[in-house]
Amino acid sequence: MILVSNKERSAHTKPLQARNFVSGILFLSVLVASTNAFSQDQPVRLIHADSLIGYTRGGDSYRDLVGHVTMQHENTIMKCDRAVQNLTQDVIHLYGNVRVDDDTLTLITSEAEYFGKSKTVTSDSAVYLNDIRRTLTADSGRYDTDTKKADFFGHVAVRDSVSRLTSDKLTYFRSDAETFAEGDVDIKSLQNDVTVRGKHFEDYDKRHYSLITGLPLLVQIDTASDGKIDTLTIASSRMEAYRDSSNERFVAHDTVRVIRGALSARCGYGTYYSKDSIVVLQKSPVVWYEDNQLTGDSIVVHIKNKKLSEVDVIGSAFAISLSDSAYPDRYNQLKGKLLRMYLNDRKVDHIVVENNATSLYYLYDKDKPNGVNRVSGDSVIMYFQDGKIERISVMSGVEGNYYPEKLVKGKVSEYSLAGYSYRKDRPDKKNFPNNWK
Repeated sequence: MILVSNKERSAHTKPLQARNFVSGILFLSVLVASTNAFSQDQPVRLIHADSLIGYTRGGDSYRDLVGHVTMQHENTIMKCDRAVQNLTQDVIHLYGNVRVDDDTLTLITSEAEYFGKSKTVTSDSAVYLNDIRRTLTADSGRYDTDTKKADFFGHVAVRDSVSRLTSDKLTYFRSDAETFAEGDVDIKSLQNDVTVRGKHFEDYDKRHYSLITGLPLLVQIDTASDGKIDTLTIASSRMEAYRDSSNERFVAHDTVRVIRGALSARCGYGTYYSKDSIVVLQKSPVVWYEDNQLTGDSIVVHIKNKKLSEVDVIGSAFAISLSDSAYPDRYNQLKGKLLRMYLNDRKVDHIVVENNATSLYYLYDKDKPNGVNRVSGDSVIMYFQDGKIERISVMSGVEGNYYPEKLVKGKVSEYSLAGYSYRKDRPDKKNFPNNWK
């Protein structure tokens, strides 16, 4: 026997004069509904409830299930403390400790609705989802058990064994293992501390490929053995990630800007190989390091032991460095087919230029300008001390000219090497997306 309080009667039944009629009709409808609630092909089955009450309201037939409720629709199992089932509209309202299991997916929330015709569960309350390798939380969500599509909204957070993602909105296609996120998207790799941010994110897990657009920014914070922190930041118009286990890389497209410590760079196409800690810059790359500017066909930045160790310029290599801060129009210059800049303790130690190497460097006598030297050979090595040229070595096929100060004064630009171009668009963090500090 089911006991119903006066309060429950007033809340869930029609007026007294209609009760006998309703009871006779609904007793039969409740029994039928347990085997044929939503779909003639695959009905919703009532597995268990501590109590059941049937009634009508506004022309719709209902049943109220209370206590350890368990229902099943095809492969989907729903559990809760209480369920109000609209038999006419094919909708179930689930209350208290709601749990929905669909194959390997489990969705937990405090309150939800299940729509039988569309096989969709929705919740405007905080939701938790677990699907084998990942967990998710959000302010609200919707899951289609037929198409295996899930949508989540508000403070979305996803975590698996290798990464963590947060966003304002997320759509997840279980069958295809594809994820789309919108809003303030933040993805952090737990393996290498690389964080990528943007406004739109797409992930294709089966292809091990991701795409992020809308002010994308890559950030990696490194702490070297000396305790100094250097942060690698890469901004671009579009960024891709390829998660090959042996060759994980991030590819930045269009208006690429890079900053790491004293190094800044621009290019049209950049690739960061996270395992090898190498940044490859292509499409009109230019690198600045302290007072040095490097350009060429492509530039490779090496990070060793979490410190910048070497910068290689391949093809049409050109290096420019300020000769003396008191003379801002005089830049020492190096050019050749291949250039390597070596760093020691974050300072430029020496620069090597090979293949048709040419150097032009300004001379000073007691801090006063004393003309310029132009030297060429098979290779040139320029050694630095405290940011200034200490000495120059030229190997094989040496040729050179000295131009006295009386010829150079007022005509500095006429002595520059062919291809000389000093850039004034060095990026800094003010050039980076305002939303990402």
